Amino acid sequence: MIKNKVVLIILGLTIVTLFLSGCGDDEVTIPIGDNGDSVSVGGDEGSEVKLESENGEGVSVSSSQELPEEFPEEIPFPGEYKIISTVQVNEGDTNGLTVSYLTESVNVDEIMDMYKAFMNENEYKLVSEMNMNGINSLSFHNDKLAINTSAVPEDSGIMVNLSVSFVGQ
Repeated sequence: MIKNKVVLIILGLTIVTLFLSGCGDDEVTIPIGDNGDSVSVGGDEGSEVKLESENGEGVSVSSSQELPEEFPEEIPFPGEYKIISTVQVNEGDTNGLTVSYLTESVNVDEIMDMYKAFMNENEYKLVSEMNMNGINSLSFHNDKLAINTSAVPEDSGIMVNLSVSFVGQ
């Protein structure tokens, strides 16, 4: 129940962050309640929302159009692509990244074949695969990473969402 509330708060604050991201490079911290909990919005590297409790535990969500330093370099991308957005979520032991990119250099089948080859070459286990009305998705994992990818054709190319969760970190 508490995690659901946290997710809803993060989603709402992410929207606020997008509005505030054009308002300057300063971080704004807002105290919540009487027990030391706070929300921080902004910063000089893209948009960021942090929810932090009195004891230092919390959740942070950040976004930019740059590939995060923590993104595993072994995960492939097509020859030409443009990052539309990245979102990084950190909550205790849960760390994840989502990268959305647009490509015109390959088609949907080639994108999915690239990630299937990566999955097979690196001994990942297939969790699910879907191809329905032009929307393709693939989920796979090993003992370190859980990866979900989806590819959807659009007028301007293929939109790919690539989510990576770090397992056990």
